[in-house]
Amino acid sequence: MSVGSKIGKLKVALKDFLLGATVYDMIKDLQEKRSITEYTLMSVVLGDMLGYPVSSYYKLKMLPFWLSRLQTWKHHMLKERDVTNNL
Repeated sequence: MSVGSKIGKLKVALKDFLLGATVYDMIKDLQEKRSITEYTLMSVVLGDMLGYPVSSYYKLKMLPFWLSRLQTWKHHMLKERDVTNNL
């Protein structure tokens, strides 16, 4: 290994460390909030799959975008929850 490749690896490791030490929590929090918002919107539009009486024109427009995430959304919405999960 040359000195240049070692310095490159050190730069990458330092960058990853600083990212993890400074903004990693914010990134994970924003990803969680985004998924909750998206699941809420999917519930409003596609709620009839879960038994909620919803009739919406937008359901047909949004379905192609959400088709890949449909199974994970159903799993998330139908998952059994308990009060102690948030403690």
